[in-house]
Amino acid sequence: MVTRSQHEMANLPPDVSSLVHVDPATVVELQQLANAYWACADGTPEGIGELFTEDAVLILGSLSLTGRVAIEAFFRERAASMRTAQRTTRHVASNLLVTAVEERRARVRSTVLVYSGAGELPLPATAPSGIADFEDTCVRTESGRWQFEQRVGRTVFIGPGAPSFAR
Repeated sequence: MVTRSQHEMANLPPDVSSLVHVDPATVVELQQLANAYWACADGTPEGIGELFTEDAVLILGSLSLTGRVAIEAFFRERAASMRTAQRTTRHVASNLLVTAVEERRARVRSTVLVYSGAGELPLPATAPSGIADFEDTCVRTESGRWQFEQRVGRTVFIGPGAPSFAR
């Protein structure tokens, strides 16, 4: 069996042969799902659970959460901690690449730049506190909504101010 390092996995080209089979409307819906996630991460966590299936897995560096309840609890605690520390984050997602896996399942890859700081707004602009690659497995529910079944973020570059789980 061939195993690949995290470095090799981060540099694998996408399977471009499946790109032609993705409906543009699906791409927009999946981009909106990712945008909603980042809006919750950078603002208020209300509604974050609805973006995930009941038994979803969320992996952010060394942090691993299983189930909607655990994901909601993490984001509630994170929001409270950030308010106390007057910490602000902004996640800038780009390079969205959607590949079809099955009719009601898709894989989404993206790159995320994270900016963070503490104190009163406006904060000084600095280099990103981290850059990560995300790989998501998304499923379309019976109601037609897309949800994350699995969301994995792997840190590629780390800077000052990154949370401990990203290191």
